[in-house]
Amino acid sequence: MENFCSYILDITEIALLSNVSSFKQFLLNRKVGGLTINAAPFASELNYIQSFRFVINERDICKEITPFLILLIATKADQKQHREAIRKTWGNESVVPGIKIVRLFMLGASDKEQNEALLRESSQYHDIIQQDFLDTYKNLTLKTMMGLKWVATYCGDANFVMKTDSDVFVNTEYLIQRLLKPLMPPSQYYFTGNLIRNGQPHRNRESKWYMPKEVYSTERYPDFCSGTGYVLSGTLAAKIVKASLKVKYIYLEDIYVALCLEQEGINMVPPPKNYLFNLYKVPFSPCTYSRLITSHGINPDEQITYWETLQSNKNVCSK
Repeated sequence: MENFCSYILDITEIALLSNVSSFKQFLLNRKVGGLTINAAPFASELNYIQSFRFVINERDICKEITPFLILLIATKADQKQHREAIRKTWGNESVVPGIKIVRLFMLGASDKEQNEALLRESSQYHDIIQQDFLDTYKNLTLKTMMGLKWVATYCGDANFVMKTDSDVFVNTEYLIQRLLKPLMPPSQYYFTGNLIRNGQPHRNRESKWYMPKEVYSTERYPDFCSGTGYVLSGTLAAKIVKASLKVKYIYLEDIYVALCLEQEGINMVPPPKNYLFNLYKVPFSPCTYSRLITSHGINPDEQITYWETLQSNKNVCSK
């Protein structure tokens, strides 16, 4: 399994680092972990986002309800502790009385043992969606687009969607009560988060965020919101999915979503306060965390400790 994963990543690097006009889909339908993996490399001129199928799906969640908020949480198979902590804390679907929340963890395919464990976890919690792409860093865009496609297909009437990661603390109470409720009824094309303007592609091959000119030649990115946490109106999910048919694939998911919005002529808006969405780990105090929406780099034990401390100090800090 490890050698195969390395091979896929090596091939992906080749596709990203060279001008591969004739580079085609030659790694489809390989068996990994008991699943048939759609493992096509993503050359800059190709777009296979629509070609993946759901292995685990929760298509009926919204048949009886219209969620106020859908939480799309990117995670990996070996992060079960993270998922358990989120279920007990900010991802609890009953966290705000009277508000319908749907929680979904987004995954790609892993090895056989992990895939089987995910099926058991899914049958217990019914909060996992998985498609048949290999779960790697270079496929994070696929993970996000899977979630947005799920919303567009099965839950398009949801008021709001938040995409975040499993190592992020989200103050869902503050998010709903202080940011989203005042926006009702939601704007058709609302999108906000930690808004980054005039971002430049990293051209250093050693960078985690390396972007070769062959894939993205422009020296500035469009305005984008960090993938650690952004919020959009539910109707916007379908627009982003539609735009993805025309936008060349890049593996930096927050940049890719921004390019899809640009394709549709939709502008992101800054949050009402700059400190609400954070790219980094904010030092914890009940008063600080009672007034933010995201803090990044949080482990499962911290998720529980921070949340329980917030719940027991609700009246200590004025909002």
